Amino acid sequence: MKHPPRRLAIQRGLFVVAAAITLAGCADVRKTSGFWSTVTNNRPQQSDADIRTYADALPYSSMLLWFDGQSRALVVLSREDSEARQTWLTADRQVIGTWGPFVTSAIGTDVELRRTDFDAGWSKDVRALVGKTLVRRTFVAQRGNEAEATLRSTFRDAGLTTVKVLGVETPARRIDESVVADNRVRILNSYWINPQTGDWLRSRQQVIPAMPPINTLALKS
Repeated sequence: MKHPPRRLAIQRGLFVVAAAITLAGCADVRKTSGFWSTVTNNRPQQSDADIRTYADALPYSSMLLWFDGQSRALVVLSREDSEARQTWLTADRQVIGTWGPFVTSAIGTDVELRRTDFDAGWSKDVRALVGKTLVRRTFVAQRGNEAEATLRSTFRDAGLTTVKVLGVETPARRIDESVVADNRVRILNSYWINPQTGDWLRSRQQVIPAMPPINTLALKS
């Protein structure tokens, strides 16, 4: 399988959110919508200070997301359902699904993660997962070919540290997830969370063996 295309990036130094994405239940993102105009009226430079100012001014939750070795993209929250699953939109018409700190889908990449099903015992607060071994199933598609994989995860507390969010250091607790796929591929994912609230601050996770690690950095909730 090929890696996701390098289009998940900040194009020409501008942050924009895709038009012409149509998903059932998602916010209206046509070019005539308030969502579109609010996000695209501002065109920040790529410095950390400018990104922070821009994100703070938006009426939407936002995060930075990037694959290892690629440029950061500003990702804006489109919707959250009754089960706290969130849908995010990128500048390149890609749709990212999350549940807590976990990336659960990536639509519009070359290798698509269509969905993730969690077995019993999972929580979007990773503090509750420390010491547990849990299973989730992923459904992947590429050029019409579909595959299913089972991932077995064991979580451990890696201790207190700090996270740098756009130049500002924040106290964090790191929790590591050791993953074994059913093809015996081993993966190490890490989540940095607020030690008091459990809210995620940053993550680096390889959601399927065929896709490079995805990094996320929370900006505005």
